[in-house]
Amino acid sequence: MRSRDRNHKVCRRHYLSIANKRNPLRGILRRSFLLIVLTFPLSPFTSHLSPPTLQAQPTVVRHQCWDIDYTVPQGVPSVSVPMMMASVDSGALLVKKAHEYLGTPYRFGGRTPKAFDCAGFALYLYRQFGHSLPGWSGAQARLGVEVSDTRNLQPGDLVFFGGRHQTKTVGHTGIVVDADERTGVFRFIHASTGAGVIVSRSTEPYYKQRYITARRIFL
Repeated sequence: MRSRDRNHKVCRRHYLSIANKRNPLRGILRRSFLLIVLTFPLSPFTSHLSPPTLQAQPTVVRHQCWDIDYTVPQGVPSVSVPMMMASVDSGALLVKKAHEYLGTPYRFGGRTPKAFDCAGFALYLYRQFGHSLPGWSGAQARLGVEVSDTRNLQPGDLVFFGGRHQTKTVGHTGIVVDADERTGVFRFIHASTGAGVIVSRSTEPYYKQRYITARRIFL
């Protein structure tokens, strides 16, 4: 084998250049330096060269039943979205749904969107949220927990009034729309005998004289 070919063969075996054949140590040091450069973490020196981190945008999800948008915060996994929806104020959603039936006629014993009585209206709406209510006001007034101060009423709470003739006995059911935290005056949606489903105020003389109690079903 010629000297030149033999030199190339030796150099290739030991990853040395021809110039380093007579000084192998220099080639070894050069390879070691290259290994160190490739394996040493460069992030402390090159962090300023990294592309800017894109901030995750909040996800907006539309509830298919109630036609309401929910904003899911950054970092919340998608599997948590149904749980977040379940935690939304059910009372406010119930009130929103109740307004769809404004003007529905009154019928004693009515429990469908064709016609409601006061207790049937509450029964129908609460059923949409997985709560089973009895079909008459007196029994509904024993459910949930009492809200003794009307300033603490929340949307979806049930309010009860005396009947037309027996003013001290529960005979009518309404659903709270909103309440004034300072005065305790509240609005409620209900199926009235004369006008069907309407929104009334607690200050109206007829209802002010007959108001008895309020109960909270959504706990």
